[in-house]
Amino acid sequence: MPHFRPLTVLGNQLTSVQSILAFESWKGYPQFEDDKGLGRAALLACILATIFGVNLVLCLQLLLIHLGLLPKEIFGDWPDGTLQMAMQWTVYVILLCAFHLLEFFTTAIFNPSVTSADSFMVNHSKAYTAAALISWIEFCIRTFFFPDRNSPKIFCIGILFVLGGQLCRSWAMVTCGESFNHYIQRDKKENHALVTHGIYGTLRHPSYVGFFYWSVGTQLVLCNPISTIIYGLAAW
Repeated sequence: MPHFRPLTVLGNQLTSVQSILAFESWKGYPQFEDDKGLGRAALLACILATIFGVNLVLCLQLLLIHLGLLPKEIFGDWPDGTLQMAMQWTVYVILLCAFHLLEFFTTAIFNPSVTSADSFMVNHSKAYTAAALISWIEFCIRTFFFPDRNSPKIFCIGILFVLGGQLCRSWAMVTCGESFNHYIQRDKKENHALVTHGIYGTLRHPSYVGFFYWSVGTQLVLCNPISTIIYGLAAW
């Protein structure tokens, strides 16, 4: 149907992005074509750490400008609204990279038997990738057309949501240990046990609760009104 052609094109593009994240074009390179390959894990860690570091430096510069300790001319003639949104973006990227790095390293330390490059969760699902792209597009539109429609208070609330959600999820992964898995399991592992102590004594599904507040918090950090609602409904 002609009316659905744009959706088909978008779906195909999303599939292409997902195939890149899944290293599907690395056939013939043993350390990269399999999710257990050390090359794939090392490359993902390197990329995430580099993006984290670059944005951390930019964030510190923007913070010093906001505090009046550096001249605004470092970033040219950007207005205050754009500088604020730039800082929000760098904080978002830092928190996003930290989440994916923590997913891998927490799994590697406390659940090593299932650790693989997929533990970074960068290729979690098409829905996750689509949600991220939608939020980035919304933020770009707001930056170019509505840079003054922003709220530093919501930004700060978002940081608290993300940090609280991250703490809750990581705590759940540590408490669960070998009984935790990123994906729904159809068969019971020999070392799997029902966990009822620690944070599981208070929350039934703390990893999901943590991810809910983390995901909604990322959109509050960006002050994306549409994506905040979408993320809230999708993660509920």
